[in-house]
Amino acid sequence: MPRTITKNYKSFTRQGSVTYALPSPPFSSPVVTITLPPKSTWTSGLHWHETHTEYLQIVRGTALVTLNKSTRTYTAADGIVTIPRFARHEWQRATADGEELLVREWTDPADGAKEVFFRNLSSVVVDCTKNGPPKEWWLTWQLFVVFWGLDNYPVFLEIAWVPLVGSTLEWALTHLLLLAAVLAGKIFGLKSAYGEYTPSNILVKPAMERAMRNGKSE
Repeated sequence: MPRTITKNYKSFTRQGSVTYALPSPPFSSPVVTITLPPKSTWTSGLHWHETHTEYLQIVRGTALVTLNKSTRTYTAADGIVTIPRFARHEWQRATADGEELLVREWTDPADGAKEVFFRNLSSVVVDCTKNGPPKEWWLTWQLFVVFWGLDNYPVFLEIAWVPLVGSTLEWALTHLLLLAAVLAGKIFGLKSAYGEYTPSNILVKPAMERAMRNGKSE
């Protein structure tokens, strides 16, 4: 499937759901700004990161944030929310009504992976939906490859509550499903990051080069 050239896009919007505002020029800032309008049902989904500590800053509105076993609301007054590596987390609007929710996201290390992730995730969705409703299996498969290569591990089955083995089983199931998608995807040339979607000055950053050597991105 021919890919849309999106590497120069400054933002991606899914109408009524979410807007991702990216650094301009590319890699000029580690921060991606995410806006959720009133009535948006967008959620980050429950997931974790293994090589990055993530930070959230609520600029406007109220967010409902789950961090491991805790779920609570956050506003600008709460300051920066720190999400350690391997911490299961999810965020979304606290309520459907009210003002828009504006959240800034960045990571440590600030290696460009956050921007590359949102560029490739959003571009995959653009290309899979430009001719109408997507083939869900194809979209999911491509997203799994993006997740694997760019340090975003979804929780597919919430069993961390199971004593002793729950967290380990969650981790193993996620890794098994994503790795299977990546290995099968190699046959069809699926990648975590594409040149059509990703500015060259980000794609050659050290973190991206390591991912390429590990077969996680090209």
